[in-house]
Amino acid sequence: MRKHFLSVLSALSLAWLLSGCDNNTELMNQAMSGDVAGIEAQLAQGGEVNAKNKYGWTALHHAARQNQLDAIKALIAAGADLNVQDSDGWTPLMRAAAKGHVEACRLLLAQGADVNTKDRNGWSALLWAVNREQTDMVKVLLDGGADVNVTAKDGRTPIMIARSEGYGDILKLLQQADSRP
Repeated sequence: MRKHFLSVLSALSLAWLLSGCDNNTELMNQAMSGDVAGIEAQLAQGGEVNAKNKYGWTALHHAARQNQLDAIKALIAAGADLNVQDSDGWTPLMRAAAKGHVEACRLLLAQGADVNTKDRNGWSALLWAVNREQTDMVKVLLDGGADVNVTAKDGRTPIMIARSEGYGDILKLLQQADSRP
């Protein structure tokens, strides 16, 4: 009980801190905390589901980064853009993938998120997952159709990163995916 309370308190504290400096909307704050009733209330009051803060983040970016599955569902149902890119070119899928939120990524992919979108540096969700040694995430993204041969602007590919970092399990997954017909 105490652990749950501290988790909720931490999430609310983070939401409060971020809302002050990032020009977050109240809808974004509700998305970060996973408050579906609050999301629905904000939308009913005219909250714009695809509004952006000063970094280009939407409520869906925040919900995906925080792994707020019910919030993600509510935002999608309200028409949130699954493939919206923030100021750095990151999509909600990339935000979830970089944090290792497998279920959030599965949900976004099932709803039609583009697994191969690249950020402004040419990095896809797969490149981020490999770079952060997230084996389960790599599996989800590959199953979702991620391009195993994607190349970032700096010339690196997922296989190159896995090999240079010594991520043997990920390298094996990538090589298997690369050999699929």
